[in-house]
Amino acid sequence: MALDIPDGTPDRGPGLVVLCVVLMIFVTIATIGRIASKVVMKQYWWWDDFFALLSYPIQIALLALIIAWRNIGLGLHADVVVEQNPLYLIHGAKLLYIAIFFFDSSISLPKVSAIFFYARVFRTNNRRFIINLWITGALVTGWVVSALISTIFECTPIEKAWNPALDGTCINTFAWYLTTASISVVVDFYILLLPVPEIWALKVSVRRRIYLLGAFFLAYSVIVISIGRLASTVQLIPTLSEDLNWNFPLYLHWACLEGAISLISISVPNLIGLFKAIKGSRRSGTSSKGSGSNKHSSFVRANASPGIQGGLARESDRDGFERLVGCEDSFSYETYGKPPSDFVNGSREGIPLDKIHVQTQISVSSGKLPFK
Repeated sequence: MALDIPDGTPDRGPGLVVLCVVLMIFVTIATIGRIASKVVMKQYWWWDDFFALLSYPIQIALLALIIAWRNIGLGLHADVVVEQNPLYLIHGAKLLYIAIFFFDSSISLPKVSAIFFYARVFRTNNRRFIINLWITGALVTGWVVSALISTIFECTPIEKAWNPALDGTCINTFAWYLTTASISVVVDFYILLLPVPEIWALKVSVRRRIYLLGAFFLAYSVIVISIGRLASTVQLIPTLSEDLNWNFPLYLHWACLEGAISLISISVPNLIGLFKAIKGSRRSGTSSKGSGSNKHSSFVRANASPGIQGGLARESDRDGFERLVGCEDSFSYETYGKPPSDFVNGSREGIPLDKIHVQTQISVSSGKLPFK
């Protein structure tokens, strides 16, 4: 650390640094896992992936800024920092001013990614659901734009944001933090509840629907951290002006977790898909050694009609969540007694491969042909 701190000095910084390092590791693993799932499962890239990947360097930058602030006194009482170098207080406040920009983006981009994820997974023509997606996207965009603008012009002159000794005025910090945190929680709830009507309308068992709801809630578990940050805002923000370096680490724990958990949670479907793909490849590799069923399956794939081959290609583009949501389209003759209309019309969407059976019977007769 840049400061020479006597032993036994109260310090809230070390725990925050450990948290930042751990979060850096986990968001990196989640991002690599997302990329690997796309490559291994040969899925197409879409906007939800773009915004998820864009949020990664922003999250890393936020955590790096907090560690840099730690090196000049974050977590120590102001009088301890002043004894070392009074300018460290100003430099720390400037780092906070910059970090807020990255924080606002770090929790907004995963929200946008989640919205595009819903649009990709459900692929619905439900007008109400589509309108809700647009409304949610507008709320997220409006929130981040207003937050960034208010951050830039929170003080007049702008330099007063990190140098309180200058003459000028600033906005009510507590009201600003409380308002932005409250709106963020509302938007998170909105995003969390968006897929509920679509999932509950699926023509599957209640148990299956509950499982899907749990899976989607897990994929957007950041709501818990968002509520925690709101609670910490109410408790801690009014005390910041008394001793910023000492009091702010308690709030930063929630702020760092919110951005990182947002990024990790939106990558959960990809990580699940990657795990299943690796597990499935191992099983198929083992079973191919002892049976000819995989050879038969390969023969079917190789000799299937163009329509079936197209269906197989489309199925390989779908991740685990898409297949779960699309499970109502699958059928078997034992269940329905007749093929569905979409199969009659030549479409192969939703037909599980284990319902396709090819039987071949060849007979050879020796002797003279009747026309010779």
